[in-house]
Amino acid sequence: MSFTPDQIVTMTEILVILMGIGITYAVYYGSDKAELPGEATLPDPMGVDDTTPTSEGRTL
Repeated sequence: MSFTPDQIVTMTEILVILMGIGITYAVYYGSDKAELPGEATLPDPMGVDDTTPTSEGRTL
């Protein structure tokens, strides 16, 4: 079974459109919960800073 050049172009167009929809969904999913500039809570100035940094998670 082989595809004609027209079929290959059509399938490519459909796949590119679907990938664009998928990428758009991935970018905007949950973006309503994003912290925007100016909306960040300010830490309590009387609060004590953490003296021991956390070593869990990603590191360079």
